Amino acid sequence: MVRPVSQAASLDSSSDRDSASPKSASARLPFGLTLGLFVVSGATGLVDQLCFSKYLGYVVGSTAHAVSAVLAAFMTGLAVGAHFGGKWSARIRRPLVAYGVLEGVVALAVALTPLGFRVLTPLYAALARMAPESLAVLSVLRWCVALLLVVVPTMAMGATLPLLSRGIEASEPTGGSRRERRLSALYAANTLGGATGALAAAYVIVPALGLNYTLYVSALGSGLVGLAAAWKGRGVVVENGTGQPVVASRSEDAATAAGPASAASGRSAPSPRDTLLLALLAFLSGSLVFACEVLFTHLLALIIGNSAYAFGLILAAFLTSLFLGASLAGTARRWLSDAALPLGLAATAGALLITLPYWDELPRLFANTGDVAKTFEQREAVRGLTALAILLIPTSLMGLTFPLLLQRVAGYDGVGGWVGRLTAINTIGAVVGALGTGYVVLPLLGSQSSLLAIGVGFGASALLALPWVQGGARWVTVGLSGSAALFGVLSPRWDLSELTSGANVYFEGQPSTQKVVSIHEDVHGGVTTVALSEGVYTLYTNGKFQGNTGWEMNAQRFFAHYPSIFVEHFDDALIIGLGTGTTLGTLATYPWKRLHVVEISPSIVSAARQYFQVPNRGAIDDPRVTLTHADGRNHLLVSNRRYDLIGMELSSIWFAGASSLYSDEFYRLVASRLNPGGVFQQWVQLHHVYKDDFATIVHTLRKNFPHVALFYGGGQGILVASFEPFRASRERLKRLQALPNLHEVLPYGRPLEELLDDVLVLDSGLDAFLASCAAEAGTPLSDLISTDENLYLEYATPRGNVLPWAAREALVADLKSYQQPDAISALLVP
Repeated sequence: MVRPVSQAASLDSSSDRDSASPKSASARLPFGLTLGLFVVSGATGLVDQLCFSKYLGYVVGSTAHAVSAVLAAFMTGLAVGAHFGGKWSARIRRPLVAYGVLEGVVALAVALTPLGFRVLTPLYAALARMAPESLAVLSVLRWCVALLLVVVPTMAMGATLPLLSRGIEASEPTGGSRRERRLSALYAANTLGGATGALAAAYVIVPALGLNYTLYVSALGSGLVGLAAAWKGRGVVVENGTGQPVVASRSEDAATAAGPASAASGRSAPSPRDTLLLALLAFLSGSLVFACEVLFTHLLALIIGNSAYAFGLILAAFLTSLFLGASLAGTARRWLSDAALPLGLAATAGALLITLPYWDELPRLFANTGDVAKTFEQREAVRGLTALAILLIPTSLMGLTFPLLLQRVAGYDGVGGWVGRLTAINTIGAVVGALGTGYVVLPLLGSQSSLLAIGVGFGASALLALPWVQGGARWVTVGLSGSAALFGVLSPRWDLSELTSGANVYFEGQPSTQKVVSIHEDVHGGVTTVALSEGVYTLYTNGKFQGNTGWEMNAQRFFAHYPSIFVEHFDDALIIGLGTGTTLGTLATYPWKRLHVVEISPSIVSAARQYFQVPNRGAIDDPRVTLTHADGRNHLLVSNRRYDLIGMELSSIWFAGASSLYSDEFYRLVASRLNPGGVFQQWVQLHHVYKDDFATIVHTLRKNFPHVALFYGGGQGILVASFEPFRASRERLKRLQALPNLHEVLPYGRPLEELLDDVLVLDSGLDAFLASCAAEAGTPLSDLISTDENLYLEYATPRGNVLPWAAREALVADLKSYQQPDAISALLVP
């Protein structure tokens, strides 16, 4: 979350600057500088949040429950910081210096985060093993671990707006519209910084520097902001509790009259009714805005993509729109006075519901621009413009709400305390809105009805604010809220086949004969759909192909057969990622004693059980199968169990977070969980991937396993790795093939022995290929590695989606040139 913040030029024009009486100089914040610093701290705060989330994902996992625990911990720190920042603000005599100190605390805490992460990882793993089956215990543990990592910097972040509000109170002791505008300007400036940070982190900083150095640079930024604020704020001193300046500082403004005040100065507190309304609307503002953020992210991941870049674009578009709204809050208040808030809420409801029918039209933009947008940069521009087009108007109107609430308390004494209270309540509302939408509203109603409900919620909030409005504005508010709700109810239902087409992946459309027969939306798996076309069922996650009952079955059966050729003992196997269950069903025909499946999405399990019984052979309900809803990597981290086979199939490496299953740290973890003679199998992307990126995947695995073979079957790449040399006994393969059901799942009826012919390259041949790739790239081979810290694959692989399908054949041909027939023949022994 961005620390609650317009540009000084647009909100603080020289035409309405205050003037001081010759007898009473006014101590002012250097407001232009303060705004600039708050933009920078907004950017660093957003970068910090993104990096914290990455680190904590490695520790507590990336399931929806784990992500929710991290969000709750982050928001807890912000809310507590805002509360105490407001409470203590009246005692602060140098608010800008205090802000500088807080930024210094943020800088120090952020710089220590990589160390904290290394300490917390084994601690969490040890504690989680004590109650591995209890979601309640794990949720509390995740929250506590996340809080330990983020509590100090987030509390400091949360306290900054109330403290700077204290400085504005001192600068504008008579209240008035100028104080109101400055409060909303702070909020807008911080939000603008967050939008800038989201884009910079996704496209520049993290890809270039990795997580650790990104945090060090962010910490440096916070430290410089702190030093500048403390140095500049030495001369701004206010008396405790009065808000009156005792030492004049050099001001960037000449003091002029503020103009008509919309809030009376000198008021000590709002009435009990107004206090209740302020608290209620602050809560509703946070909950409704964050509910929208959850839904917008959920839908846009489906429509524009779910790479790390796409999520950066979504967040930047959302925050940019909020900034635009916040920057207009002063103008709205000046034109509409007290009616600005209810009219703004009603207009938000109208904009949300008027744009509702356009969501399922957005995928057409990708299918229709594929011939024009050829490069990665062009396609990212299409994604960004698409997100901004659908979010701009409703989210900008949302951005009015909290700044207008801040302006209502601007005229009260102790404004820092009021800002702190409202910010804390708003933050608590954000947690409730985000979690309630993800876990209750979205699964219950679906995304279209959820957006309708949120639009109605904004309309109802507008009606709550009616006591602050008189005359015709009351009727306009009621009419606009009611009309918006009616329009939303009468809006046509979305075309699910268009919405889930996945056109954003390769800028191609799906066959028009496809019919969506099942759709399920939740925070665990996003949007899981099953489509039917010409008798073939296909499974999609967020519009991305996962498997089908047609040609893809053979490829997914290869995933099971290739490693099984080399497995020595059939005791325990782990399958990470269920998909259609075809791989599991194939493995179940082997004599495994125990099959453990880890799948993050309950929706995928439900779809596999209902629509893919034929390819998976009902293996999900096999008594040997244990199914766990978890993050596969985190499951390995917190479990002490060892396996004879660990198999993994993901749909794409370029999904945000998927690269953590192709990193050096993950492979070390896998190696530690294999029994002697155990085998690891992993799908690897051969299509839409650059040669250097493919080489990085293979080299990262090769670094951790002395024996690696690359198979090519069903148009897919399958990596098999082991600590023991690969040997397949001809006699043993014949015994396996004689098992009652195994012959039914052999692709094209090929015998197991013949599958060894699918080896493209292995061991020394792979080494020669990797050395050649490094030489072509002009880089040491040691640099071709992806780690949790450098996140190389997360940011490199999405760029390969612009490649044509023919690139796969070129890569396969290149790999075949390093094939060593003698080494492949030696795999089969008597």
